[in-house]
Amino acid sequence: WDLASRAITKTIVVGDPAHPAGTMEVKLIPRDRRQRAFTAGMIDGKLYLVDTRDGTATAVFDFEAFATGGVPAMPQLLVMKREGTRLFVTLNGAGKVVMFDIEQPRRPRPLSVVNLGADSGPHYLRLTDDERRLVVSDYFLVEDLAPGGIVNVEGDHRIHVIDVGHNRMERDRRFDVD
Repeated sequence: WDLASRAITKTIVVGDPAHPAGTMEVKLIPRDRRQRAFTAGMIDGKLYLVDTRDGTATAVFDFEAFATGGVPAMPQLLVMKREGTRLFVTLNGAGKVVMFDIEQPRRPRPLSVVNLGADSGPHYLRLTDDERRLVVSDYFLVEDLAPGGIVNVEGDHRIHVIDVGHNRMERDRRFDVD
């Protein structure tokens, strides 16, 4: 973007244009000298490293291993720690949250996975200011609205809290909000 003129200066294609990846958001990597970012393809199930200078998006991880029971993993939302070394991704279809080591952005490495349980569909993700906890809520789009919208996706209607360590995460089962 050229913000002064409100004009798009470059478009970066993510995934195969014939089969769109289905991205929801892009997060710049804090302190990255190359001004790179990550985005996730909800439809194609891949994590992409976006090079804003070269104008490219390269698939760097495939979430297929996290798919469950014939339901695709569906990576959607992202959050990163301030130092730019950890990335958290919600898997709406699989009902999980994955923490990655992204110190080498071209080779992100999964460190920890939290399964939120049956019928969960994590959609909102927030890292607390001290970066020691993740707050995750489930999908709820147009459940009770009429007429029905395009997306009618359930969830377990819960708020989950995840304790975050340097290399692992663990669900805080004492926090139980329905």
